[in-house]
Amino acid sequence: MANLAQKALRVLKNEGLDIVLFKMKVRFDIKNIYKNWIAGNERSILHTEELEYRPFFSVVVPVYNVADNMLRECIESVKMQTYQNFEIVLVDDASTQESVRGVLREYETEDKITVIYRKENGHISRATNDGIAAAKGEFVALCDCDDLYAPNALYEIARKLNEDKTYDFIYSDEDKISEDGRVRRDPFFKPDWSPETFMSYMYTCHLSVYRKSLLEELGGLRTGFEGAQDYDLVLRLMEKTNKIGHVAKILYHWRMRKESTANALTAKPYIMEATKKAKLEALERRGLKGSLTLLPDIGQYRVTYEPQGNPLVSIVIPSKDNYDVLKMCVGSIFRKTAYKNYEVIIVDNGSSEENKRKITSLIQDYGCCYLYEPREFNFSWMCNKGAAHAKGDFVLFLNDDIEITNSAWLSIMTGQAQVSYTGAVGCKLYYPNGRIQHAGVLNLSIGPGHCLYGGQDNLNYYYGRNLLDYNFTAVTGACLMVSKEKFQEIGGFDEDLPVAYNDVALCFKLVEKGYFNVLRNDFALIHHESVSRGLDEASAAKEERRRREMAKLYEKYPEFAGGYDPCYNPNLTPDKGDFSFNMSKAVLPEQAGAFDCLTVAKTDDLVYNVEYVAQTEDTIRISGWCYDKMKKNNNHNRLKVVLAGAGKDIKPAYAAESRKVYRYDVTTPEGRNKGLGLCGFESYLEQEGIAKGTYEIALCIGKKIVRTGKTVVID
Repeated sequence: MANLAQKALRVLKNEGLDIVLFKMKVRFDIKNIYKNWIAGNERSILHTEELEYRPFFSVVVPVYNVADNMLRECIESVKMQTYQNFEIVLVDDASTQESVRGVLREYETEDKITVIYRKENGHISRATNDGIAAAKGEFVALCDCDDLYAPNALYEIARKLNEDKTYDFIYSDEDKISEDGRVRRDPFFKPDWSPETFMSYMYTCHLSVYRKSLLEELGGLRTGFEGAQDYDLVLRLMEKTNKIGHVAKILYHWRMRKESTANALTAKPYIMEATKKAKLEALERRGLKGSLTLLPDIGQYRVTYEPQGNPLVSIVIPSKDNYDVLKMCVGSIFRKTAYKNYEVIIVDNGSSEENKRKITSLIQDYGCCYLYEPREFNFSWMCNKGAAHAKGDFVLFLNDDIEITNSAWLSIMTGQAQVSYTGAVGCKLYYPNGRIQHAGVLNLSIGPGHCLYGGQDNLNYYYGRNLLDYNFTAVTGACLMVSKEKFQEIGGFDEDLPVAYNDVALCFKLVEKGYFNVLRNDFALIHHESVSRGLDEASAAKEERRRREMAKLYEKYPEFAGGYDPCYNPNLTPDKGDFSFNMSKAVLPEQAGAFDCLTVAKTDDLVYNVEYVAQTEDTIRISGWCYDKMKKNNNHNRLKVVLAGAGKDIKPAYAAESRKVYRYDVTTPEGRNKGLGLCGFESYLEQEGIAKGTYEIALCIGKKIVRTGKTVVID
């Protein structure tokens, strides 16, 4: 409670009472929000279709001193599966609670159930291994004796295997269920297989299904890792196979008992030591050198890889006519960097003679390489030019407006880049005011966007996204390292993308080759963004160019079009990087009200951004942010989203009230956020009742309205 009070005081100071009250309301409403999500997303949970391939599953359940009702509920949840090609293997680990055997005897005579009674307690690893040894299935699914399977759990796993029969390991999303079984909460929407994320923490967890032959090859679970036995198993499994699948549905309900890790890792402190041991042994098996650092606030050990062989790193810095900024960047590299085996290559596409003279003097002071070739700006060409002259085994592309603030930065990135499965390595970037500028790039339905953009880094975002090291589909080219061999393998930067999304395209190519891009969160550099060429939103021409290059990006990489991102779960919101739930199926749309004419005055006072427009057969979802620049506090605005007809008058018009959305990233041109935290909006309009035609989206606050230029078509 003390920690919660401290957070409330910090928010009160920085963002005001309105945001404190809003966040408290969200905290209390979160159960209802998830309840609505369940209602919208699990309507067809019992629906099945005939499957061509029907694998046989053995559900292994180690049992020890569990409450009768929980054990029965667990077994019944498996029995009631919509997919019935399975057996249950119950292994009692010499429970001292006599009633446990009484419950198990009730199931001894059932055809699909095998009950094994161990004579002595061997803990969870031995009990599970006994179940695996007795299993007849091609695949083994694990279940704790107090947890519950969703009724479609095995069906969805079988359906995934129909997509690819060669999967060796499949995991699903999960949530937690109260001890009395009445309340579901805390859904965990996971990424697809992400090996560096897994090195950060055990995220695959439940439901886990393994090919039995691979379990036998691995020797099953190892004793001595109790509490982290599943984590150790998957660490060893990932060294044998990359055929790992993920079902992005809640298939497992983890019981929140007082003594369970579903409530907190501190419930079982020995888990921490077992996890540490599993990670250290994994490093040793893989021939990697590294250190572990405990992050006590989240109870996880960070893995930091040490550079092996002291490789040369080539730091490539594209720059033009930014001498003061470049001097700051280069100076900070040489002052701060502890790892000394690097070279700096400055690529200049045509600075003035005065700046060229200054840069020439600068490189003489520091011993840098200077490549000068006047030509039209093309960031991709400049990076490729620098890489072609690089002597290092690793190339680090760095914007000239980056300031180095951490002495270990280059060592950390180089150690990570040496890991065999690593593609590009990025790092966390701050704005000069300390807000997050970059913590990974998400491929959203509205296009690539920075994760947690504008956020405060003293918070713990979705499962430590700003604290632990995560795989991302892309990282920013403002600070990006890759091995030169892999860079050459994918053909370098795409020079058809001269300004925007060239870094994303590079990362897409690495993903297509089977590599995993990584975001290191253990240090942050300062990004003085927009100093070199201004923000893309600064002019209509730049915005149009950005749109063209985004269209070109998805023409080249169509599999990523529409928001596909293997490192980002589709159950999370598709139009912003804050990891809130995707409520598109759950929220009932507000009935659009029809108006002959809106009695409002058009204005230039409304500042806005319509970020997302999506149509289904029934609804239109529109979201973004909007505020009145003439008001100091916009947190109490009642905003309407309007579909306006053509012509000077805003008629006919259809309007819907919007839901407030918290936006930590919206600021005034002066950088002020206070009074804007609740200027985000999300609105749903029912298409039924709206006349066919093309409508322009307008936003209305009080008696002020602004046309946005964005349109929707009702046909």
